[in-house]
Amino acid sequence: MAIQVDQQRLVLNAFAAVFQNNLVAADAVSWRQHDGELSDRNGLAVSEQVGPRYVVTQTTAAVQDLTTGTQDSIFGSEQFKVDQIFGSSMGWDDFVKIRDVGDARQSVAIKNAATRLAEKIDAYILQTATLASNNWLSGATPGLNVSDLGDVASAYTRLKEEGVDDSDLRCILTYADRQALSETIVAYPAPDSLSTSAFRKGFEGEVNGIPTMFTQQLPTLTVGTRTASGVSTNNGAAQNVNYKAVSTSAAPGQYMTQNLNIKISAAGTETVVAGEVFTLAGVNAYDNRLGADLGRLQQFTVVTGATAVAGAATIRIFPAIIVPGSGSGGDINVNTAHATVTAAPAAAAAITWIGVASTAYKPRVMLQKEAILCMTAPLIKPATGISGSVQLTKVPLSVRMWTNSDFNTGKHNVRFDVALNANIRDRRRIVRLNGTP
Repeated sequence: MAIQVDQQRLVLNAFAAVFQNNLVAADAVSWRQHDGELSDRNGLAVSEQVGPRYVVTQTTAAVQDLTTGTQDSIFGSEQFKVDQIFGSSMGWDDFVKIRDVGDARQSVAIKNAATRLAEKIDAYILQTATLASNNWLSGATPGLNVSDLGDVASAYTRLKEEGVDDSDLRCILTYADRQALSETIVAYPAPDSLSTSAFRKGFEGEVNGIPTMFTQQLPTLTVGTRTASGVSTNNGAAQNVNYKAVSTSAAPGQYMTQNLNIKISAAGTETVVAGEVFTLAGVNAYDNRLGADLGRLQQFTVVTGATAVAGAATIRIFPAIIVPGSGSGGDINVNTAHATVTAAPAAAAAITWIGVASTAYKPRVMLQKEAILCMTAPLIKPATGISGSVQLTKVPLSVRMWTNSDFNTGKHNVRFDVALNANIRDRRRIVRLNGTP
């Protein structure tokens, strides 16, 4: 039978409804649909401004003497892109069986295709968010299940140390954590039996007052072979930088990042992978609002990994090593206002990695929604076949359906596609966590 436009719309709406209700990570991040700034001329990329920070002075009986000049205003920027397309498809036989609203809702093909697409996007968003953070509260043995309230409370405390407010916080754990925390969870009442049986659950309760979701879509990080032999060290003194040099992102996710030269071992080709976390001896975290040492080593994450050559490697890290009072001229105040560490690492400062070499770990995550921005774009209308698009009601994401037939083979197909990118807006608003022994 011929497929009519009304039936196309019916199937598309049914697919979008199931897809939206299974996209459980949607409420963990912020969303924006592309605007006029985003086009093929700039590689589907757009920059967002990052405001400057200033040093606040305190004087007695007189105002601050500004004879030497006022503080410089340095505006940073982060880049966002939208170039990832997620899709699912099915054969024509499944499609033509859907003849009315009831059949569309009950179609196993529609449900399975929409659910798997949602799960794939969930996993992508959560991987981007989880591995973006430089803070990883793992204890002596990383990868353990979150087993008590203190594990979650520690992540909240770390976010507060990073200057994150209480708005729109979300915690994402595994089902094993849910079992261990069963006496702590405050469950929301279910709206009705249909919603809880037909769709995957999203944020269904609170831990430590923070909306919490339990999922299987959290990423697994297999760390590199670093420290397989020898001891990792910093490779060269004075590797701190001025904020001005790292304030403008050269690529998506590279705001306030820098290259760091390290020595993994005397010889060999050990690896460091993106997402790893480490500390440098003698380099403590610095609170640039309070102007004080936080009393703990600063944690860094690897943004771009590397393979060592003769034991040496250059990796890209976050945060950049910015020391208060460093630099000259206007950089002194700017670096103090944006400082991340108490001191630059010594030439051979020891590196301590989280996790045993070549081992897989599953970190959990607590974040503020604004930390990750999902940029979306509606796909173009195809020139052949029959197509349609519908925008979801909960987030600005469009689903395109496209059916096509081959005259020579008689083959009929239908596909569903969405375009989105999970972009890192602020890594400091994200903390990885695991349980403690």
